[in-house]
Amino acid sequence: MAGETFLVRTMSDTVETDIQRVWVIANDILTRYKLPPLNFEQLRKIADGPFDLFLIPHIFAAEFANDHNLGFNEAKRVEIRRIALEIARKHGYDVNPPDFISGLENSLQETKEAGLRNVLMTTGGRRYKHQAMEKVGLGGYFEEIVDREQTYYAKEQGFYYLYRKHNAPHMRIVLLTGTANYIKAANNAHGCKVGDTALEVISIALSTEHSYNDEATLQAARPNALIHGYGELLPTLKMLAPLG
Repeated sequence: MAGETFLVRTMSDTVETDIQRVWVIANDILTRYKLPPLNFEQLRKIADGPFDLFLIPHIFAAEFANDHNLGFNEAKRVEIRRIALEIARKHGYDVNPPDFISGLENSLQETKEAGLRNVLMTTGGRRYKHQAMEKVGLGGYFEEIVDREQTYYAKEQGFYYLYRKHNAPHMRIVLLTGTANYIKAANNAHGCKVGDTALEVISIALSTEHSYNDEATLQAARPNALIHGYGELLPTLKMLAPLG
């Protein structure tokens, strides 16, 4: 029986409307390497956060074929991030955060009232994230932000960070995301046991126009469930794993 349940939302596609910016920046990066742009459907097959992790295998495909750890090459990551930040500044993305997804506050209220502890997970830095949420009155709904410091090399690390920090006998994390690699990480983290403690991770894919990945890509990652809007979250969770 699970005790408290943590609802982890990914920043870029279940909280913010970020995907169009990702498309602009990714294609601008590709032109720097004399590579053809991706159409929106192609992008949503490979998109992930941050840019370096999903673009390094695409840009340096020949090298990646011989070394699947290339995505963690720090020199290449710094190179891609530097270009991405330059492009973001050109478009004003570095100072103007994306809009929040419609209906977000109502969803945060409902989940909090249902007894879920809201957590935000991002592979980016904090920068203006707290300020942006506070400005529109959303900051108080999130108990904490798990960011690049905890998820830098693998998204699994974000789940393990929460697990170690709270040290509950049975910890349940519900992941709400529109990114396939987060779902894969949740599947990998599920069932982890340390001493007398156990980690349960339930992944729910949110497939909307703002999701990083398309529905087929999300389904291929094998989530526990797939929904198309916030309104489906609590009923779906009730069927998967009743709270309490």
